[in-house]
Parts: sequence; structure tokens; C-alpha cells
Amino acid sequence: MIDKNEIKKHVEKVLSKKSGKEVVAEKIKDIDNGDVSPFFLALFGKKITLTAKVAQSYQTKFGMSLWEQIAQKLAQNVGWHCETQYKLYGEINPASQRYIHDLLETKDYAPNRTVELDELRRITKTTIAEPLEIPDSTVDVFIRKPDGTEICIDITTVKPNKKEFRTMKRKLLMWASLRYSQNPDVNFEPYIAIPYNPSKGEYKNHSATYDRADLLVGDELWKKVSNEQFSIDDLIEIFKSIGDELKKEVENNLK
Repeated sequence: MIDKNEIKKHVEKVLSKKSGKEVVAEKIKDIDNGDVSPFFLALFGKKITLTAKVAQSYQTKFGMSLWEQIAQKLAQNVGWHCETQYKLYGEINPASQRYIHDLLETKDYAPNRTVELDELRRITKTTIAEPLEIPDSTVDVFIRKPDGTEICIDITTVKPNKKEFRTMKRKLLMWASLRYSQNPDVNFEPYIAIPYNPSKGEYKNHSATYDRADLLVGDELWKKVSNEQFSIDDLIEIFKSIGDELKKEVENNLK
């Protein structure tokens, strides 16, 4: 079972090495020492100014590493092996290189995850040579489940452009070829992941560049890494709880 309180403590730790109380006290001290212009202070008042400074200190932590570390904690909470910034080693033989290149350069490319992974498994040459490291072989989140299934996730921004999606699709296929070169029988699941859905309804940004099964959006990501035990609503609830505590600290300091 997922311990939500443990996840909350982990999120707080990733967001700031200091407690919310310490962050708020530090920012109000900055204001009192002249860190904010008197004009800005006159325009918005001390409460909004302090809230903005606290928010900015947390906003700087909202990079990809935040989502990676939350995903890792969730996976470990359900008993799975998980590493971030994991290096894949192996070899991509000429047949696999040619297949990936020709596939993605086809004018009328129609993504089909199942067919592509099956074909790469078939044509990839298993090598007993020393595994190699290639560019783009670093996996944001690597999970190995007790049954041997390996999940590799590339977490990206919520609105990649067409070129970025094509690059990530190529990366997934290269990862598959690398793993099949070391273990042709491995159950391998490579994904592109987006921490939340920035669109209303189904996510369809540049959908012609990837198979929808390649993509984990919002709730799909958090459920995937937690064995269906933790949702995006659970994560939002945790952030709201942290935010409520920060607001109380702001009020207490102003009093």
C-alpha cells in the first residue's frame, strides 16, 4: 500500500531542504531587510508580496527532477526496484539502425508500437561483447518489477513540439534495441511521459509522431509507476496540503 504521508514528506523534502515555516520566515526577513522595492510593496501589500516570494522559491524546484524523484518514491513504495538517470548499455546493430531510420523518415509514417517493438526484437542481434553506452541512453526513470518487466520512462515538458516528439520516439526505439541486444526475451516497456495533461480532454498534441500507447499522460504516469495505487488526484491533494500549511505560515508571520 502507498503511504501518502511518506510521499508527502518526500515531496516536501524535494521541494525544499527547509521546512515551510523556515522558508516563510526567511522570505519575510528578506522583505524586512529591503529585498523588495517599496513601490512593489506599496502596490501589492506585504501579504501578496510574501506569498509571491515563497511561491517563487518553490517554483524553481518544478523541473523534471521533481517528477523523477516522486515517481521513484512511488515505485519503491510498492516494492519495485527503481532508479533515476539510469544508463542503458548495449549495442544497436546496422539492421536495427536502418530500421529505425527508415521508419521515422517515412513520409506517411503510421506509428504502431507493438509492430515496431516486435520487429526490433526480431532483427536486433544479441551481442556477448562488452555493452556500449550511446548518446541518449540515459533513462529518467527505470523500473524493474518482480516479474522481470522493465519500464523505462522519459519525462518531458507538457507541450513538446513535433520535432521533440519525433526525437523522443526515436529514443524509445533505440532503448528497445539496446535492451534486446542484451536480453532478447526481456519484457521491455519504453514510454514518453508528461506529468499532467495541459489540454481539456484527450491529449492529442502531434499525435502523428507517436503511438498513443507510447505516451503516459498525467494520471497514466502516476498509476503506472505505483502499480495503480496512486493517482494524479492523490498527488494534487498532497500539493494542496503543503500549500495550505504554507498559507498558514504566511498568516502567522504577518500577525
